[in-house]
Amino acid sequence: MRLVIWTIATLCVLLTVGFFVVKAVANAYLRSDDFRRFVAQKAGQTMHADVELAPLHFSGANIFSDGLRAQGGRDAAFADLQLEQIRTEISLRRIFDKVWQVEQIDLQRLRVNLDGPRSDRPVAPTANPLAAPQTESASSSPGWLPNRVEVGRAFIRDTQLLWPGGGLRGTAFEMQPHEGGWQIAGQGGRLEYGKLPPLDVSTLQLRYRAPSLFINSADLRQPGGGSVLATGEVNFERDLDLRLTLVNVDTVPYLSDDWRVRAKGLISGEVTVRSSLPAVGGPRIKGALKLTNGELTALPVLDQIAVFTRTQQFRRLTLTNASGDFDQQDGRLRVTKFIAESEGLIRMEGDFTVEAGLIDGAFRVGVTPASLQWLPGSQTKVFTESRGGYLWAPMRLSGPVNKPAEDLTPRLAAAAQGAVIEGVQNAAGEAIKTGKDVLKGALDLLLPGTR
Repeated sequence: MRLVIWTIATLCVLLTVGFFVVKAVANAYLRSDDFRRFVAQKAGQTMHADVELAPLHFSGANIFSDGLRAQGGRDAAFADLQLEQIRTEISLRRIFDKVWQVEQIDLQRLRVNLDGPRSDRPVAPTANPLAAPQTESASSSPGWLPNRVEVGRAFIRDTQLLWPGGGLRGTAFEMQPHEGGWQIAGQGGRLEYGKLPPLDVSTLQLRYRAPSLFINSADLRQPGGGSVLATGEVNFERDLDLRLTLVNVDTVPYLSDDWRVRAKGLISGEVTVRSSLPAVGGPRIKGALKLTNGELTALPVLDQIAVFTRTQQFRRLTLTNASGDFDQQDGRLRVTKFIAESEGLIRMEGDFTVEAGLIDGAFRVGVTPASLQWLPGSQTKVFTESRGGYLWAPMRLSGPVNKPAEDLTPRLAAAAQGAVIEGVQNAAGEAIKTGKDVLKGALDLLLPGTR
């Protein structure tokens, strides 16, 4: 019994000493350049990039580094990546599973450029220094030490994700491992694209599993107004497929300078965005949109109709109904099922295309009969179709988008001129006929025998 007791006591002492020895060896290795190179190598293999990691500093279980920089190779999803002010909390609880367990990573700033020069050479997978006793880096570390890293949670305080013509700036993210990938939640920041007005980021719910980023929900807000809700998938090796729901988005910031003084309103509807990756040409954008609180001002065709009809309401037209389907790709915009109506005054229907700054469209214009009462010939020669409480006429619109030409005004002018001429001719004919009748009657009275 005494032998058993001493044996158990000795084992306890040995286990205790062994634990502290293992811990001491592990801590010594964590502080070595071998461990820093190991982390850089693993990160490079994961990201297909050349990685440089700044020296590590230790405080208890926390490890600090000023930053990490990676230049993407030909297979990487990015061109350049920088991490600033890295703090990690590492645990030895899974050391016997050969895992360096990182409980938490905290990054002050993440900056990623998706476009730019890449590394000329692919990242060559090198032997794990811990598993290769013959190498110099492995000679100072036992082979039983962990050879992989697993992360419990990561926080990014400021994200700068940049691509040609736009970027996501200032968004904070929280990331957790999930089914072989990452579950990502974000909020704050601003989304910018080309010359379009920026959108503020309300919330993001994402999931990443290589090679795809799944957008479960992206709630974006227009400063001072509407919202855009996005869902979809970005497969970095294949394509991008997004679905957007627009709610009361102000159109004015998205219009050219010429049209900002002519049109306004709030857009709602469904839009899809598809593009190959890497992108070849522009994306294909299509959908169906509806305009509310719309207003058209100072359009030449409306000004002409106002002059002809003597109705000043045409000069500033409040739209009670405006909608259409569109399809944009490779610089060409096609709009179908277009409707614009100011109820009880005018309605336009038709299709048109816009390409290289030129518009070409075929429309039907309907106006109320009362609007045409001052326009001679308009109802008999131009607005000849009656439907839905309006009189309708065809109209062709073509030319530069900022100053298009239409063929309705010349036809109205020609119809009015023709009606006036016909009226004069008819009046003259009646006068001659009346004179003849009067003269014949006088002769009959004076010369009754001449019958």
